[in-house]
Amino acid sequence: MNYEDLHLITHWAQVVQLRENDLLTPAELTLLAAAEKGETAQISYTVPNLKASSVLIRAALLRYLILGGCKDFCTQPSGITVNGAWISGVLDLSFTTARGPVDLFNCYVAEKPQMMQLTADGLTIVSCTLAAGINAARLQISGNVTFNGSRVHGKLSLSGGDIRGHLSCTRATLRNEGGSAFKAQGLKVASSVLLEGTTATGQVSLLGAQVGGQLVCIGAAFHNPEGHALNAQSTMVQGDVFLRDVTTLGEVSFLGAEVSGVLDCAYADLRNPDGHALNVQRLVVKEGFIWRRIKGVSGAVDLTSAHVGDLWDDPESWALCDRLFLSGFIYDVLHGGIDVPDRLAWLKKGAVSRREFYPQPYEQLAKLLRDTGHRSDARAIMVAKEQEQRKASRARWRREAAWREALLEASDLSGDAQAAAIAALSARRPNDPHLDRLILLHPVEGTADFVPPLTLRHAQTQFRGEQRWHNWHVSVRTAGSLVADKIFGLVVGYGHKPERSFFMLLALVLCGWFLAAKAWEAGDFAPTAGPVLMSEGWQALATDDRIQNPALVWSDKYMLSPDGEPVLTAGRDYETFNAVAYAVDLVVPIVALGQEAAWAPSTTRGPWGWWLWWVRWWLIALGWIVTAIGAAAVTGVIRRD
Repeated sequence: MNYEDLHLITHWAQVVQLRENDLLTPAELTLLAAAEKGETAQISYTVPNLKASSVLIRAALLRYLILGGCKDFCTQPSGITVNGAWISGVLDLSFTTARGPVDLFNCYVAEKPQMMQLTADGLTIVSCTLAAGINAARLQISGNVTFNGSRVHGKLSLSGGDIRGHLSCTRATLRNEGGSAFKAQGLKVASSVLLEGTTATGQVSLLGAQVGGQLVCIGAAFHNPEGHALNAQSTMVQGDVFLRDVTTLGEVSFLGAEVSGVLDCAYADLRNPDGHALNVQRLVVKEGFIWRRIKGVSGAVDLTSAHVGDLWDDPESWALCDRLFLSGFIYDVLHGGIDVPDRLAWLKKGAVSRREFYPQPYEQLAKLLRDTGHRSDARAIMVAKEQEQRKASRARWRREAAWREALLEASDLSGDAQAAAIAALSARRPNDPHLDRLILLHPVEGTADFVPPLTLRHAQTQFRGEQRWHNWHVSVRTAGSLVADKIFGLVVGYGHKPERSFFMLLALVLCGWFLAAKAWEAGDFAPTAGPVLMSEGWQALATDDRIQNPALVWSDKYMLSPDGEPVLTAGRDYETFNAVAYAVDLVVPIVALGQEAAWAPSTTRGPWGWWLWWVRWWLIALGWIVTAIGAAAVTGVIRRD
C-alpha cells in the first residue's frame, strides 16, 4: 500500500492498515491521539523548514479526521487543531462538511488546499505558510475565518463565501504578483473584515462584498502597480472603513460602494502615478469622509458624484493631490474650516476634468455656506465660480479657434506635407465634421477626377474663408466677453454683490464732485438758459476781464457797483450751484436735481472746464451702466443663486 498515492481515506480500517504497516509518521500518530481526545495536535511550535517525518502529516489523513472520521472512529465536536505540522499533498475539502472548526497553527502547507464550498463551524489558519495559496471560494462558515500572521504565496480565494462571524487576516503576508493576492468578490461577512497590518503584493479584491461590521485596513500595505491595489467596488459596509496609515501602490477603488459609517483615510500614502490613486466615484458614506493629515498622494483622487455625510479635511492634504475631480461631490456638513482662499484653491483644482469646467463644486460649497450662515463667504465662492466659468468658456473658444487655424494651415499645404498634416489632425479629432470636409475637399491626387478643378478650388476657398471668419468671430467674442466680465465683476460681483454698484456710483459722484468744484472755483461754468446768456447783465460779467468767476458773481445776491455800492444781482433767483448735486445729476440717471439743466462747463474759460466737459460724457455713460446693472442685480434680473 503506497500511502503517497492514497488521496482519500474513508474508513478506519485504512488507517489501521497504515499503522500496522508502519506507514504513519510520528506526527500523524500524535494527530490521531489528539483527535481521539479532542485536543490540539502539538507537533512543533514553529513553522517547519523541512519535510521531516517528525512534522509530516499527509493531507489524506488530515481530511479524514476533519470530516469527522467514520462510525468506527469518530472525532470530537471540537474539531481538529494542528500546531507546527508540514502538511503534504492536496487537502481537498471541497463540497464537504467538517465536524467542528478547522484550526491550523504554524503549519507549512506545501500544496494548494481545496476548500471550495466547505461547510464548517470555523476556519483558522494562523501563522501558517501556504506555499501555493488556497481556494476557499463559496465556503460556508458559521463562525470566524482567521488568517492572522500567515504567509500566502499565491491566491487566497474566498469569493462568494458566507461567513457568519468575522474575517480576520491581520499582519499577514499575501503574495501573488500580477494576480489576485486576496480575492473575496461577492463575499458576505456578518461581522467585520480585518486586514490590519497586512502586506499584499497583488490585488486585494472585495468587489461586491457585503460586510456587516467594519472594514479595517489600518497600517496595511497593498501593492499592485499594474492594476487595483484595493478593489472595493460596489462593496456594502455597515460599519466604518479604516484606511488609516495605509500604504498603497496601485488604484484604491470604492467606486459605487456604500459605507454606513465613516471612511477614514488619515495618514494614508496612496500612489498610482499613471492612474487613480483613490477612485470613489458614486461612493455613498452616510456618516463622513476623513481626508486629513495625508502622508502622500501620487495620482488622481476622483470623488465624482460621491455623497458623504460629514467631510473632515485639511488644505494640506488636498494640496498633495496631483489631479482632483470634485464634479458632483456632495457633502452635508463641513468640518475642515472655511478659509476662503484655501477653499478656492481646492475648488480650482477639482472643478476641471479633461479641460472642461464644472461649476457644481462651487455651487455645493456656496450652498452649504449659505445654509450655515456664512453668506459673505458664499458670495465670494460664487464670484470665483463665475470668474473661472467665464475663463473656461474663453479657453474653449480659443481651443476651437486653434483647431480651425490648424485646419486652415493644412488646407494651404499640398502634396505629402498636406497628407501628413491631415493625418496628424485625424489622430487628434477623428470624428470632427470640419476635418471630414477638409479631407473631402483635398482628395488624394487622381481620386477626384469627376469633380471639375474650378469647382474644387472654389469649394476650398470657401472652406478657408469659413475658418478665417470663425476665428475673427471668436476674437471679437472673446474680447467682448472679457470686457463684459470685467464690468459685471467690478460693478455687481456677477450679481452676487449688488452693493458694489452703490460704491461704484459713489466713486463716480466723487470724481464729478471734484471736477465740478474745481471748474466752479476757476470760473469755468456758465448758465445754460438762452435768455440768461443773451441778457445784458450776464454779458457784462462774462466779457469783463477783471471778473475771474462771472457765474459766481452773477448768482450771488449782491455785487459791487462801479462806485463801490452793493446792489442786487440779476441772477440771485437763478438755480444755485452745488458741486455735489451737479455730480449726482450727472452720474445718477434716475435723479434730476436741476443742476445739469441750469449749469454747463465752458471749454474756453480754463482747463478745468475743458476737462469736465469731456469727462462728464463718461460719467453719464458709466452712471447709466452702473445703475442699470445694479438695478438688475437687486431686482433679480441678474441671477444670483
